[in-house]
Order: sequence, then structure tokens, then C-alpha cells
Amino acid sequence: MAANDQATHLIHLTYDGNFQLETNATVLNCRIVDVPSNIRSDDSNAATPSSYSSAKRNARVELQLDQTTMHPQGGGQPTDIGSIQRCNQGSSSSCCSYFVQIDKVTIDRVTGIVTHLGLINSSENVDPTLMFPPLSPVIVSVDAHNRRILSECHTAGHVVDAAMTKCDAPLPPVKGYHFMDGPYVEYAGSISDKEGFLERLKKVYLELIDKDIPTSIQTLPLHEASSICNRLAQNFNVQDFCTEGSPNVRVVTVAGYSCPCGGTHVCSTGDLKERGWCIKGLRCKKGVVRVRYGPRDC
Repeated sequence: MAANDQATHLIHLTYDGNFQLETNATVLNCRIVDVPSNIRSDDSNAATPSSYSSAKRNARVELQLDQTTMHPQGGGQPTDIGSIQRCNQGSSSSCCSYFVQIDKVTIDRVTGIVTHLGLINSSENVDPTLMFPPLSPVIVSVDAHNRRILSECHTAGHVVDAAMTKCDAPLPPVKGYHFMDGPYVEYAGSISDKEGFLERLKKVYLELIDKDIPTSIQTLPLHEASSICNRLAQNFNVQDFCTEGSPNVRVVTVAGYSCPCGGTHVCSTGDLKERGWCIKGLRCKKGVVRVRYGPRDC
């Protein structure tokens, strides 16, 4: 991706933006990163210029925009997926046939620049960089089903934090893995009576979900964020979560437990009932406590 010093505005960071699945945006950069391996410009078997043009219509591209509703992978949460569609010039609602299916979103933590990677799909013989030239308008759409599942998974992980505190074990969290192939949260410390503690943790976890506690998302000054996140135990060096060049921290409160977080979440703990999110297991090894959690049927 060509250098561009404009950080991408992340719409999901606000409370309302957390639930926003679509936005208008402006292209800052577009770059082809791959074309089908059987048709490349340096391939002796490449048939004709027209076949190469056809391949480019289905190439993988990177898009950099001024803003996005998509959550880039990081903070223990997988990438959003979705689409970016080119709007007709002069219109923010009328779209043409230029379309990219986005399967990976990343962020450069130093520059704040978000890169959307995906497969372009067009019926026209046009170079992708001309389909999405700088300053062209686009519509960014998040896959709603995938976002919902990932948001549930992340919120469910925070409920583990809250349940640990309720069970008098406010251990410092060291890792959150909020992927659907086996989510867990790890803490520094140990648990003496593992079996008894696990049964109590499972019970408290389900009680917090039953209480349907609303989720709060705030952007707070550093000192205030530190006070809220460390009110029960000195678990967070909140300064590590400051955005580059900003003294503010995004704080998410789930089931009464507040911590710095950049992920997406559901409205309340009650939203975890339908899939039956629950505690799956507990492991203590070498000073690390791992709590596995997940939906009922996984």
C-alpha cells in the first residue's frame, strides 16, 4: 500500500458506531496485490492481453479509505468481513457494478491506517485501480451475521472477566482469544480449588447473562479511564491503550466490569442467551489460569 499519512476513522469505536454496519466512505488508495496464478503478465502460458484483463477483473486488491465501519483484526477479535462497492460519481447512494468482497481487514497500529483486502468482482474489462481511483465514493458494508457472532463472542469473554471478579478472583487478564474455534481468557495467577471454583464460576456467569446488563462504551480521559478500570484491582496500565497522539482511552463495561477495549460488542449480557454462551472449562498451569467459554452447542 502506498504511503498515506491519514489515519482511518474507525466508526465502530463509538457506542452508536459499534452497531453501525454501513457507511459512505472515500477511497484514498487502491492497489492490486494478486491475480490468478494461472494468468500473470510474466507467465509464458498467459494466453492473450484480454485473458490478463479478465484475470485482473477478479484480482485481489487492497483498499484504503478515509473511514470504515469494519473492525480490523486485533485485540483478540477476528477481522470483520463484508463488501465495498463503488458509487456513481456525484452520488453517495447510487452504486455501479464495481464491487470488492472483503475477507480481511488490518490496521497499522503506528499510523492508524486500515487496509481492506479482498477479491474484486466486475463484469467490465477495467483495471481495478481505475475502478477505485483516489477520491471516488464507496459504500462500506459489514457482514451482519458474522459481526453479530464475533460481537457476542467478545462480549461473552468480558462476562468471564466480570464473573471472575464476582467469584473473588480479580486476576490480571493477560490474553483474550475471542475466535469461534475455541475462545478463552487467560489470567496471571492461580486457583487453589479448581473444581469448586469452576462450578461457582459457571453459576455466576449464567446469572450475569440472565440479568440482561447493558453494555457501556465510552471514550474517557486517561486518568478517568485508569480510575474506572482499576477500581477493583490494579490490572491495567491504561496508558498502553491510548490512541497514538490522543490522551483518551476507549473503555467498555460489560456486566459491570470495565476495561480498555477496541472490539465490538452486543447491547447487553441478555443478548448471549439465544446461543447459550457458558463457561466450558478451567485450566491452571505455570501461573496462568485459562478459562474456556463458548456457545452451548460448540
